[in-house]
Amino acid sequence: MRVKLVASASVAAFLLLAASAQAFQWHMSHGQAKNATKEFAQGVCREDKKCTGYGVGQCLRKSESRFDCEAGTFYAELPEPGEELECNVLLHWGVGHTGVVELKNYGKPRCFAVT
Repeated sequence: MRVKLVASASVAAFLLLAASAQAFQWHMSHGQAKNATKEFAQGVCREDKKCTGYGVGQCLRKSESRFDCEAGTFYAELPEPGEELECNVLLHWGVGHTGVVELKNYGKPRCFAVT
């Protein structure tokens, strides 16, 4: 009788642990990636006094825990009147070991004139 009770308790504990392990996933939502990209671009523009604006491009899912998003900053100081400089960078967002969205890597900035 005691063996059955211990065995039943062991099975119940195992199922409880398995259920709680499945509840925590390294998942990132599209909204989290977009928001992180917006905050990044906003911070860059706030720090650079020549920046006139910022924008967020599309975010593409690469895995359950990773998105690649494009951020852009705009600058008005160009030799040609009416032209603006746009600089875009690809940001690689992932979920860290603590479950928080982190910037894992980024691409080389691409800048070009926009009329």
